[in-house]
Amino acid sequence: MSAKLFQTSKTLSKPALNIVNKTAIMATITSAAMLSQATNAASSNTVSTIPIDMSGMSVTKHEIAVMQVLSEICPAMLSSKQKPRFYKSYNAQLQELMPTLDDPRAAIQYLSTQQDYRQILQSMRSWTMSFSKQENKAICEDLANSSF
Repeated sequence: MSAKLFQTSKTLSKPALNIVNKTAIMATITSAAMLSQATNAASSNTVSTIPIDMSGMSVTKHEIAVMQVLSEICPAMLSSKQKPRFYKSYNAQLQELMPTLDDPRAAIQYLSTQQDYRQILQSMRSWTMSFSKQENKAICEDLANSSF
């Protein structure tokens, strides 16, 4: 999760830049999720079932938690012009991660009531806060500037 990753894309054409930004955002989310899954697997052997139909989706609770953390930290880091674009990209990304759900935000709200998800969410918050404010802001800005 480095600003350098996003700086290298400044010389690309706009379509290529959009692909790079989408790829970088998804790579960040996936990397965070995989890291946290490995950590949680080592510390917890319990699995809970949630009444949300996540069949046909390849999204993990870790990926959802990363998106939730971004929704918590990004608005404060963005300008008033960037915030609407961030929310649009955020909602599009949620829909892409959970395409079979009508309201992915409702799914996040429900997941937030589940103990196993709350543990994952807390680990994602800690992981995100381990990066500098500038690095987190770069991710937020890239999400706000992406076109999903």
